[in-house]
Amino acid sequence: MSNYSSQSVKDFAKSVLKGFGCDENEAETVSSHLVDANLTGHDSHGIGMLPLYGEQILDGNLVPNQTPVLHEPVGAISVVDARRGFGHRMALEALDHAMKCVPEHKVAILALRDSGHVSRVGTYSEYCAAQGYVSLHMVNVVGHAPIVAPFGSRESGFSTNPISMAMPVGGQARPLLDIATSTVAFGKVRVASNKGEKVPPGCLVDEQGLETLDPDPMAQSRIGSLSAFGAHKGSGLGIFVELLAGALASTDTVATMEHLPHGVINNMFSIIIDPTAFDSREAVERRTMDFHDFIKTRQPAVGIDAVLLPGETEQGNRQHRSEHGIPIDDETVRQIVDIASRFSLSEEQTAQLLNPVKR
Repeated sequence: MSNYSSQSVKDFAKSVLKGFGCDENEAETVSSHLVDANLTGHDSHGIGMLPLYGEQILDGNLVPNQTPVLHEPVGAISVVDARRGFGHRMALEALDHAMKCVPEHKVAILALRDSGHVSRVGTYSEYCAAQGYVSLHMVNVVGHAPIVAPFGSRESGFSTNPISMAMPVGGQARPLLDIATSTVAFGKVRVASNKGEKVPPGCLVDEQGLETLDPDPMAQSRIGSLSAFGAHKGSGLGIFVELLAGALASTDTVATMEHLPHGVINNMFSIIIDPTAFDSREAVERRTMDFHDFIKTRQPAVGIDAVLLPGETEQGNRQHRSEHGIPIDDETVRQIVDIASRFSLSEEQTAQLLNPVKR
């Protein structure tokens, strides 16, 4: 395990993406998104996704430089067909299209369909907050067999189905909630397997529906299931994300979408709100920070250093990793270099782009 400077990680990812066929703009957008996921501590959604993206391109299920279909809005509702383009860019273009409705309606509702992996969903809450908007985003995952067991089941019934939401304060998402409805994202199981580590309790069940700490069967062979967080409560949220992002906003849920080789297709249901429809921006921000400060003054439980609001851990990780480098395990680097070589990129030259941070 080595730590690498964020700039070298971005250069590394961008070089691989260009090798995949992405143009300069798309390679910049995707690499920036992936590296920021690493910086925030969400390594499951960082550059470790590149091997999957390469496999999807080879299979024809991910299309570099795709042009989305931006349908004419109906009232405040916009539908965008990403046509299996890179979700990191497709989602931003779809949000830009939807937000054109906000000046008239003070709200916009987006249905992004048939997108490549959109990666860290909190990015889109931050993007909306930077423009002064409250937002909520729900993403379902189709194109492969479900991987999360509904409460009480030994079989999987949906996927990690993340939710993100944020309040805008001074152009920043504060606070920012970004969670999977499973206890952990599948990528965290992959990372644990690559590192040769166990997963924490409550994350996985085996094929009998019994808890297991071994990530390898799930990461390598899709044996077993992820657990929904919070028992029946997280399971219920995951089910409704599937319904809102799949049944309502798109044309398929995990129950009906065909399974694709290395398939990860995302649909995203977003609500973007102009807070000035309720009160002045300053008043809403003041109330938000009043509550923020109230929570921060609560006394920590024994053994806890401080009470944190959603998003604070990511802020701390971003600062620490910007200064000390991004940790990336050797197996993840090997997997990325290997997929890059299949696109005729030099393994040696690609690997040399990573610059270890001296400790």
